[in-house]
Amino acid sequence: MVRAMHRLIGTWRLVEWTFTVNESRPTHPWGGDPVGLLTYTDGGRMNASLMSVGRPPAPTRTLSAAPTDIRAAAAAGYLSYAGAYTIEGDDVLHHIELSLMPNWVGRTERRHVEWLRTGSGEDLILSTPPTRTDGGRTAVNRLRWTRIPTSAPIDESGKPAGHPDGG
Repeated sequence: MVRAMHRLIGTWRLVEWTFTVNESRPTHPWGGDPVGLLTYTDGGRMNASLMSVGRPPAPTRTLSAAPTDIRAAAAAGYLSYAGAYTIEGDDVLHHIELSLMPNWVGRTERRHVEWLRTGSGEDLILSTPPTRTDGGRTAVNRLRWTRIPTSAPIDESGKPAGHPDGG
């Protein structure tokens, strides 16, 4: 278990997110172009943030001052949660303390862990268990992440190389 936890430690960048309903052909949420970061610490803490790159900009300095439709679009294209994590067999359990989705606070979200060998190391694949949707169908989310090197180079804009807005 300690080895499994050690492999997770670090920060990961989202490579791909697929959503499969009733074992049909996978689709790609948010138009297939989301970005995301996932961090696991050696102290047993984690946080995940994902967003759609197609969210409309707010015409205001703060989101709370933006029109209702802009606030709704901002929330609909963003997912974020944080808390503790534990390992159970081939699964990581996210014990959620903070979340954009209020219903998730206090819940534990299970993710099945797989590793995919790549030319530059290993990618992390996290999958939800088959879950019943509000419409009564069965869905699975599968997210593929690649590790960000501890000392990721910074480009001339001050952003990590490979960042969607630079590098």
